[in-house]
Amino acid sequence: MTEQQPAPPTVDPEQVRAAVEQVRAALRAWAEAVAPAVRALVAEFARLAEHLREAGVVDDQGRPTHRDRPAWQSPYGPPPRRRKH
Repeated sequence: MTEQQPAPPTVDPEQVRAAVEQVRAALRAWAEAVAPAVRALVAEFARLAEHLREAGVVDDQGRPTHRDRPAWQSPYGPPPRRRKH
C-alpha cells in the first residue's frame, strides 16, 4: 500500500514580494519608533560612565580602580576554618 503524496503548494512570487515589503515596512516603522528611546538610553549610559570616571570608581577604560584591600581578600572576612576529622 502506497499513499500518494500531496502536491507541494505553489508559491506566487508576487505574493511573496508583497509580504516581504509589508514586513520591511513594519520593521522600518518599528525602528523609527524606538530610535529616540535607544538614543536616550545610550546618552544616559554615557553620562553614567562619565560620572563613574569623575568619582574615581572606574578608570578611563572602564575598569574598577584600586581598592583598599587586595583582590584575594574577601570583604566578608576570612573563610571559616575547616575542622579536621
